[in-house]
Amino acid sequence: MSTKEYDSHMGTDRSDSMWKVKSTKGRDSYLNFPESSNMNVLIVDDEEVLRYGIKAMIERMDLPFIVVGMAEDGVQALEQLVQLEPDVILSDIRMPRMGGLELIQLATAQYPKVRSIILSGYDDFEYAKRAIRLGCKDYLVKPPSFSELRELLLSIYKERSEEKEKLLDETRKSKIINRNQLLIRTDFLRSLIAKSGVLRTTDIREQARGIGLNLDKEHYAVATLKFEKQAELRKKYNSAEWELLKYAAWNITEEMLEHPLCFYDEASHLVMLIKEPLSAEDCIEKCMALRYNINHFLNLTASITISQPVPLSSIGVAYKEVSQLLSMRWVRDKSVVVTSSDTATLTNDNIQYHLDQLLELFKADDTREICSKLNSWVLSVKDSAYSPTALERLAQELKIAVITLYRNLLVCDEDSRTQGLSSMPAWLERLELADSLMELISPLLLAIERLDLKEQSGTLLHNRTVEQAIAYIRARFNSNLNLSSIAEEVNMTPAYFSVLFKKKTGKGVIEYLTGIRMEEAKKLLQETDSKTYQVAEQVGYPDAAYFSNQFKRYTGMTPQEFRNKGQL
Repeated sequence: MSTKEYDSHMGTDRSDSMWKVKSTKGRDSYLNFPESSNMNVLIVDDEEVLRYGIKAMIERMDLPFIVVGMAEDGVQALEQLVQLEPDVILSDIRMPRMGGLELIQLATAQYPKVRSIILSGYDDFEYAKRAIRLGCKDYLVKPPSFSELRELLLSIYKERSEEKEKLLDETRKSKIINRNQLLIRTDFLRSLIAKSGVLRTTDIREQARGIGLNLDKEHYAVATLKFEKQAELRKKYNSAEWELLKYAAWNITEEMLEHPLCFYDEASHLVMLIKEPLSAEDCIEKCMALRYNINHFLNLTASITISQPVPLSSIGVAYKEVSQLLSMRWVRDKSVVVTSSDTATLTNDNIQYHLDQLLELFKADDTREICSKLNSWVLSVKDSAYSPTALERLAQELKIAVITLYRNLLVCDEDSRTQGLSSMPAWLERLELADSLMELISPLLLAIERLDLKEQSGTLLHNRTVEQAIAYIRARFNSNLNLSSIAEEVNMTPAYFSVLFKKKTGKGVIEYLTGIRMEEAKKLLQETDSKTYQVAEQVGYPDAAYFSNQFKRYTGMTPQEFRNKGQL
């Protein structure tokens, strides 16, 4: 993306308040960065005011930078690195426990692609020069001005964009050259995990050598990488662009593994065979570095699962295991790296309690109760130490429950019904592509929130509608009334009107109509000599026998018994 139109001279006046930032939303507001290009920033400084001031400054810049964390010294920053995976570290030089220079040295050793910016005082120039030699991007004098920091961040963004474009350009060329070879190797590796235990090891190795693959090691760990935020990715990229990104991720993986034993399975998960003699710790470290590089170069987040080393003949078994391990992501709030040993103690497969709790959702009449129960259900599942297999079963059951509840909401919301049904395929796709249980329930919670807001805004109108219906029923109860005719009178569909009427009165429409008719029948039986069939006709029942049954159900007595009792 071209960035030549950016103005790098917007900022603050140092003679004014330090954090009094000029708005950048004037002529620059037309600039549009793709959301997928966001870069994460970690701010490290022992002065709290400075940390929050820089954070506020960055948030006003309208640049694709997100402050994902803040730390008061280098030790705290290192603890956050693995979890936050920042693209940029903006750090003070002098801090307690660990200063900025040591932090940069350790951070770049672990994440070579992270950019570092040093904040220094006027008397820290020698420190700043050392920081540059350590690979620091630049340094700024404290406190930094808005324009200086913005210009520096923009240059970092340009560099990263150029890196990504260069990588994708190389990937395009490589893909054209290697397409046939890649397809042949992918087919072979897919068949290897499918036919595990069927082929002899010697045959496998011989076939592998024939297509340029080396499978001469005795043991391999199998790892599976699953790309996340698929719903967002499908909106941002067309099919060709997404295939190119996948190929770029494969290229990065091949380079880091130093061999081409990686391929996409039928579910578009990137499967890797990691050769011995890597220890378990080294294997995890390599996978975390891979995840970081894919995120850094391609802005793609991913979860990775890793097996124990297994003989070549057992690769298929290990593949099935790591595929099941991906279910652990359902109960995590962000992407994960999970090994088979991490789940050794998770053996709970009895999901009946949580299945029963899902059924309880359909007994709730109030939308707030549904939201509360859904959130509690997810939290409870997280705390239940379920096995990966159990989690996958629960996730599928939750999908069914959410879809059913959503359809029920559409029935209750007349205005959204047509729109909701037309958007159902897209809504279902969001569920299928969700990464966590919380993401599974989020579309339903949002739909409920919108419905509640609509109901709040339409409460007075709904009250008037119900009052109009009640007046109509009282005036016409002795005619041939039914749910459809009453709903038509107030210009609503029968299904929506029925739900609304019961919510406002506590009774169903027919139940209410029957009550009015029965009370009038009681008066006629006590105050007139009309025969039973005549009373039935006067309250809207042409069939006297049916009227008598309804009357007995309502009062516990036949019409004649009721009249006789009244005459005593």
